[in-house]
Amino acid sequence: MYMYTQGHSRIVSTGIYLPEERVTSIHLLETIDSKNRFDIPYDWLDRMMGINERRVAAPDMLPSDMAAKAAQEALEIAGVHPRDIDAIIYAGVVRDYLLEPATAHVVQDKIKAYNAVAFDVTNACHGFMNGIHLMDALIATGQARRGLIVTGEQGTRYTYKAIDALRQTADRSLFVKLAGGLTLGDAGAAMIMGPKLEPDTGFMGFMLQSQGQYSRLCTCGKDGQESLLETDMANIIEQGIAMLGDMYDVFMKKLGWKPEEIAKFVHHQVGRKVFRHHAKYAKVSLEIMPDTVSTLGNLVTANIPLNLYNLDKNHEVKSGEKVFIAGAGSGLAISQTGIVWNAA
Repeated sequence: MYMYTQGHSRIVSTGIYLPEERVTSIHLLETIDSKNRFDIPYDWLDRMMGINERRVAAPDMLPSDMAAKAAQEALEIAGVHPRDIDAIIYAGVVRDYLLEPATAHVVQDKIKAYNAVAFDVTNACHGFMNGIHLMDALIATGQARRGLIVTGEQGTRYTYKAIDALRQTADRSLFVKLAGGLTLGDAGAAMIMGPKLEPDTGFMGFMLQSQGQYSRLCTCGKDGQESLLETDMANIIEQGIAMLGDMYDVFMKKLGWKPEEIAKFVHHQVGRKVFRHHAKYAKVSLEIMPDTVSTLGNLVTANIPLNLYNLDKNHEVKSGEKVFIAGAGSGLAISQTGIVWNAA
């Protein structure tokens, strides 16, 4: 039912890139005149999802540009030269090219990490967590000593596709179906991983699960073509939280952790309401959950690494403290990871 592996690596550094432009949720709903078209108040995204604004990438910026900028910051923080990177995984949903080449190769060229093996991993919002798990395995088997995982999410591409469609209709059911696309924001994120410094620090374990019977709850790109993002938000959140709740006790037992030992609880953020659901099954306080969804929206695969970046930059976690990560993505795919924080 669950895939479990012990952790063999640590986070060496993280990096992010945030576009400068900010767009409020009220502005988006005013653009489609949601109050008159669908009887949806202009502050609906603020009240129901807890999303006030998001960042929007410049029209000429590619996903690889955002990923490369985040990677460059991670390299600078770690003091690692690009030639010392052994593997690059691009884990984003949005890519430079629909089919070929892999965006990881484009990032490799932009940061000049020519000694690395590069490839893409895609699994909706869960892609970065899969990338971490795979990189841990490469490090564990000696195939890589320094691994780089990157993403460059431009979810607002699908926000504006939804807006274009909603401006042509007064069908409230279509608004509900496309509302997930209105929650998205843009960001780049990167993580450099390396071998553990001490056995009892770094990634302590990973647990993963996939449930394909829920694969139709969020779809985009049918027949390999660009299309609208259609989401059954209520159902996908309900099923995802149920899966994570069932996994939690099993994984915590594997780790040998107790809820009160968790210093920070980082999870994939699609809206503010899910925070309470996570807190309930995990038996932890909302106060230990970092919040970026309010000001950045749903950052797809960039959300979790960005929150880990903030924890490190703001010195919110001390060496030896425990950080719990809950990842999720449509499909449905979920994972949980435990980290004993270490100073890089």
